[in-house]
Amino acid sequence: MHHPISSWRRVLRRPLFRLLAALTALLLIVAITFVPVVWPETDPPGRADAVIVLSGDHGERLPIAQALIDDGLVDTLVFVGTLDRAEEESLCRSQQRVEYICLRPQPDNTRTEARAAAQLAESRGWRTIVVVTSNFHVARTRILFDRCFDGNVRVMGGDPPYGRATLRRQLPAEWLKLGYTLTLARKC
Repeated sequence: MHHPISSWRRVLRRPLFRLLAALTALLLIVAITFVPVVWPETDPPGRADAVIVLSGDHGERLPIAQALIDDGLVDTLVFVGTLDRAEEESLCRSQQRVEYICLRPQPDNTRTEARAAAQLAESRGWRTIVVVTSNFHVARTRILFDRCFDGNVRVMGGDPPYGRATLRRQLPAEWLKLGYTLTLARKC
């Protein structure tokens, strides 16, 4: 008669079992992160010290920030990272009632953008910031800015105008980045 423990050891060593276990783990990770990446929870507009627009804008981010300015909820707009459009470059050089600040941290990624924006916010004594990004990027943005900034962080997202096919290609990379942020990259 076989001992039950030795039978389980044989099962655990089988390649098919290992493959199924790996696929189950991958499906679990995708399921857990699906809602925050595909249907993220975004914050409502409200009064803040500044609105921060992350790089990667395809036309969905700046209008949200400008609406906050037009509604009198913020007086400072910060572009952080690579400027994506000529309109942003023009605003960085303008002199209006709104203060426009352009930060270009290197390397240009969400973590360095969060660090640079948090340093600026702390140097100016800001307590509340609104960060504007794309909807699929809201969850990771919120995690990184919460890690880097001690004040109140609101995150708003917009839908990129480039269609579902491009978005479907971007989602796997965003899932991997979110998983990395949650597990391996635990600092600001």
